Amino acid sequence: AAESQAEEMYRKAALEVDMPKEHLVPWRDMTWQTKADNEVLKRRPWDLEKALEQAREDKRDIREEMTRQYQELQKQTAAHSQRLEAKVKSLQEQLATRLQESQQTQEAATQALAERNRTIAQLQGRLDDMEREYEKILHGSLDLVLAKMAEASQCWKEVGTTIAMEHKESLQEFGLNPLEI
Repeated sequence: AAESQAEEMYRKAALEVDMPKEHLVPWRDMTWQTKADNEVLKRRPWDLEKALEQAREDKRDIREEMTRQYQELQKQTAAHSQRLEAKVKSLQEQLATRLQESQQTQEAATQALAERNRTIAQLQGRLDDMEREYEKILHGSLDLVLAKMAEASQCWKEVGTTIAMEHKESLQEFGLNPLEI
């Protein structure tokens, strides 16, 4: 009986020992989970620090790239500005040259126009002189022709009168009346 009692106690003790083991299993699992979480939490600051350092490096890289791009843009802008200034200077010089050429051309045209007007005036004067001279010659020639015509007319009248008289006498000799013919 003592043995069965001891066995019964052993069994009860074993059940009691197993019972806490069953209760301890979730605690044990929770402890392992807690330890795992603790490891994760211990690594988390290191991971966050690593991520922060990476973000700082990225920020520094971005800043360096932006600075490089900004400096490159400044160089390009300065070069473009210098090219534009050189072009403006060149265009201003060309404009000054063209204005000077234009002024010289205008002066030459004005001189040519004045020379042409003087030449026209001279030619008009010569033309007027020639016209007066031709008028004198023409009037002199016409007067001479009229005088010769008057002289010739007088001569032809005399010749015509002489011929008419001769024909009249010839007609009368034949017995014809010259007034009827």
